Amino acid sequence: MTILFIGGSRRKESLNAKLKHRVAEIAEKSGMDYKVLDADALDAPIYEGDFEEEHGVPDAMKALGAEIKAADKIVLISPEYNSSVSPLIKNAIDWVSRLEGAPWTNKTVLLGAASPGGLGGMRGLMHLRDVLGNVQVWTAPIFVSCPNATDEAIAGLDEEMLRSFLQQGD
Repeated sequence: MTILFIGGSRRKESLNAKLKHRVAEIAEKSGMDYKVLDADALDAPIYEGDFEEEHGVPDAMKALGAEIKAADKIVLISPEYNSSVSPLIKNAIDWVSRLEGAPWTNKTVLLGAASPGGLGGMRGLMHLRDVLGNVQVWTAPIFVSCPNATDEAIAGLDEEMLRSFLQQGD
């Protein structure tokens, strides 16, 4: 079982990047096969049909699509932007959905977020779940969320809870 970790924030001190690495750490401790992508792997122009017609799908999105296709499970860790989806993640979903072979179709996706706010990014994850449903993804029912997130709070997340989170869809 190969798990692909994707993060939706490019900030150097991103709490969500730290959460992504914390969950990947548990995957490693549990002997799971995984790969972590940096948010730079999601770099592409904003999706626009005329751009696609003239230039095709950007190479970075083709590479991302291949990674998604090869993975058995995807863990998306995404910050919440104004109570909704990270634009980096949304744009990547839009571009990859344009690829032949529909890489998102029938994939198992696990969602997580960290936020300094009290809701832990849950509003954004609910929107992200809706978007993913439109590209025929099965989204695992249990999200990992770290409200009032700090480095210490992320590091202190319960290992057994994170392991159970990762086992969804097995």
